[in-house]
Amino acid sequence: MPFIAFLGCDGSGKSAVIKAVSGRLDESGTAVTQGHWRPQALTRRVEVPAIPADNPHGLPPRGLVSSILKLGWLWLNWWKGWYQGLRKASRGGVVLFDRYHSDLLVDPRRYRYGGPMILARLASRAMPQPDLVIFLDAPPEVLLSRKQEVDRASLERSRSGYRNLCGSHPRFRVVDASRPLAEVVDSVVELVRAGC
Repeated sequence: MPFIAFLGCDGSGKSAVIKAVSGRLDESGTAVTQGHWRPQALTRRVEVPAIPADNPHGLPPRGLVSSILKLGWLWLNWWKGWYQGLRKASRGGVVLFDRYHSDLLVDPRRYRYGGPMILARLASRAMPQPDLVIFLDAPPEVLLSRKQEVDRASLERSRSGYRNLCGSHPRFRVVDASRPLAEVVDSVVELVRAGC
């Protein structure tokens, strides 16, 4: 499974897991390409992050028209990025993404999306799809013990949204991220190797 995306609430350990899994795959001679949220295909300069790391819900949603335009821009980014390099990288190794376009369906506020959700769902279905999506799941109390950027109610809402998304397609796998990092990494590496 060459294109693998990771989803999870803040505090689930996505970055640490991806780093460790990438290291394990690299040691075994597998070429690894990493990405975050979207390809950088239409970005010509270094961007100032639109999502403050310490307050991902701190900015207000965009209006209807700008949300739809941004969604179209995201769609173009994914397809251009896919044909410019991700497709080739996925054939010759493994592509690991920390979040991907379906994350918008679970947490539109994080991406300042203020448009119709039916349009976001259609756009997500029309973008390149991962071969495997790993949802790193943990109870809110565990997540909050690791990070406090998002309140408990938002975490519970996001966790429920991710779990619902996981039931939508057989490509999704749930991994218990409340365990020690080494155990989580072992589980993820096993899933990756089983599908490659």
